[in-house]
Amino acid sequence: MYRRRLLSGLLAGLATSAAPAAFAQSAWPNRPLRLVLPFGPGSASDVLARSFTEPLSQVLKQPIVIEYRPGANSTIGTTQIARATPDGYTFGLLTNSGLAASPGGMTDGLTYDTLKDFSYITLVASLSYVFLVSATVPVRTLREATDHIRANPGKLSYGSGNTGGISFMGHFVKSNGLNIAHAQYKSVPPAVTDLVAGHVQYLVADISSAQAMIQAGRVRALAVPTAQRHPLLPDVPTYQEAGFPTPPDFSGWWVLTAPSGVPGEILDRMNREVVAILKTAEVREVLLRRGITAIPSTREEATRYQREQLQVWTRMISETGLKSD
Repeated sequence: MYRRRLLSGLLAGLATSAAPAAFAQSAWPNRPLRLVLPFGPGSASDVLARSFTEPLSQVLKQPIVIEYRPGANSTIGTTQIARATPDGYTFGLLTNSGLAASPGGMTDGLTYDTLKDFSYITLVASLSYVFLVSATVPVRTLREATDHIRANPGKLSYGSGNTGGISFMGHFVKSNGLNIAHAQYKSVPPAVTDLVAGHVQYLVADISSAQAMIQAGRVRALAVPTAQRHPLLPDVPTYQEAGFPTPPDFSGWWVLTAPSGVPGEILDRMNREVVAILKTAEVREVLLRRGITAIPSTREEATRYQREQLQVWTRMISETGLKSD
């Protein structure tokens, strides 16, 4: 009898002690969430974040605050997620810049480990790039751009605002033996602004960030670094059509992340909700109009993709010697 009473008391005590934890878990989220972007306002990351945070906020019944932390080839924002409290209220819309290129050797002095410091929730999207020249420069083809740079050694400059820009333009410069200065920006929009003003003459940018200025005639699109033409720029030739080899694939991608240690139930819920939003026709069409392709995935697929991409970028950077400034 005594043993039965003791056992009953212990079970009751365990149930009582577990109740607050279970209640706290079921109450998530009960305050605003924060989404850190490693690029600035107006960037492709910003466009993408806004496409899914509004419907996600409605589903979760909590505001989602976008926080911009650009700089250092996106490693400032990436580091912030790695060091964040794993309470399920801070997430990162991180990219190949901070999770593959920089740890692959493009940026020195990193203090995070992509294999240990992050939980990968879902792949979100990928984007395409375009080789641009300022409308202030009398160049209309990729061949003319090469001749123009060769005729002005050390006198011209190209901008970059993300890893794709650094990699595509850096590879082009090295492959063709060009002498041109590199001006690195914290994100793409200010680089496009300076391209329009003629402060830099060339730029490889994501189509999302450059499309409006291309349509307005403020910059010229010379070529796309892919095997096929892009549907948003059907009149712009590929590198190969312009007489140059197709470069390695330095295309950008995003993955939704959290600091390591966030409960699996929260990660699963975020995966379900964000994947459902990214699969809607409305969101996919909005993104495609900006040169962005939604690529939602499982948590396992996102984790595996990051591991694979880290290997790919490590090999590319070793072969090309590309570095961020």
